[in-house]
Amino acid sequence: MEKTKLDHETEDWLIAFLSGELDEREEENVRVWLEASPENRNAYESLMKDYLRIRWVQENVQIREEQAKKIIFSSLKKKRNLTPYYGVAASIAVLLIVTLFFFIREDKQIVSEKLVTSEIKPIQSKAILVLSTGEQIQLTKSTQKIQEQDGSVLKIDSVMGVQYDSLSTKRAEKPIYNKIVVPRGGEYFVTLSEGTKVWLDADSELEYPVFFSGDFREVKLKGNAYFCVTKKNDKPFVVRAGEFSLKVYGTEFNVNAYDLQNIETVLVNGSIGFKANESTPERMMEPNELAVSDSRTGLSEIHQVDIYPYIAWKNQNIVFVNERLESIMEKMARWYDVSVEFQDESIRNLHFTGDIKRHANFSIILKALTSSVNVNYKLNGRELILYMK
Repeated sequence: MEKTKLDHETEDWLIAFLSGELDEREEENVRVWLEASPENRNAYESLMKDYLRIRWVQENVQIREEQAKKIIFSSLKKKRNLTPYYGVAASIAVLLIVTLFFFIREDKQIVSEKLVTSEIKPIQSKAILVLSTGEQIQLTKSTQKIQEQDGSVLKIDSVMGVQYDSLSTKRAEKPIYNKIVVPRGGEYFVTLSEGTKVWLDADSELEYPVFFSGDFREVKLKGNAYFCVTKKNDKPFVVRAGEFSLKVYGTEFNVNAYDLQNIETVLVNGSIGFKANESTPERMMEPNELAVSDSRTGLSEIHQVDIYPYIAWKNQNIVFVNERLESIMEKMARWYDVSVEFQDESIRNLHFTGDIKRHANFSIILKALTSSVNVNYKLNGRELILYMK
């Protein structure tokens, strides 16, 4: 199908929509335009990918090849004695070879046909929507509309995800809740009734009211999510994960709450206040900071970081900087819906630096991770076994 060429005015209009700069009526006009033809939807998808890619480059959070090399060698100087099973020379080979492989752009990768073939499919847009009645709806690529108990209209779309028509949403006597459950190997996008956009990672859940009443806009999170919160000075937005909570008025941030004893929050812009649990005082964060919180003990730490590795997943990239293989494989297990077994404990502590597409074939990633080190793998169905050669 030939791509629809957008004029400058339409591009500016769609970019304003992606940036959250349109009001409710204007956003509805965008949805009508998207539903008008498959060509419009394809053009929007293409523009959205370019927009997200360019946006993060502009916000100087993209790792480049030369930066990666500096990271590698500075890391080796600091951690010269942290590779007990391989010498320093081998460590250089591991980090350098793997990094150079991963920094090859997708359109320049040269791999054999054997590597491209795999039964493990890359991450896909899929989830289950649980309505207030308990009814479960599989969120597929089809377009459909659903009406909730209070008369609110939900629009399910392969491009826009789940959207709540705020113009038709009514105030119920008691708030009714929906939940989106994203399985392993999936991801999903939802626009809440007041305009907040949420990107949900694999193996994550978001519970939220169909209509936000009261003094707060509160949602509950399990797993990992990126939030772009609509600004409302009179009604702060609250995210809860177990006993952990954070409060914002309008900003962008990521919360990783897979492990409630190690909740990671990174702030992209704006400001947020968070509490490790209900008994701890609120702490404030500034952009480009990472907060690591233990909701059980109430302890938390805040550090200045390069936020890109923490939010790259939302823009379809996998980024790791001197990261342990065990940590990398925890993410891969969720994204590709596999189980991972380490037959040799030393393998867990190998460190890698890389930047690849999140939709890359699983066999390519495995080959890259193991080709430059003394490690091999077996893949039996969805069971991955790593062992020493």
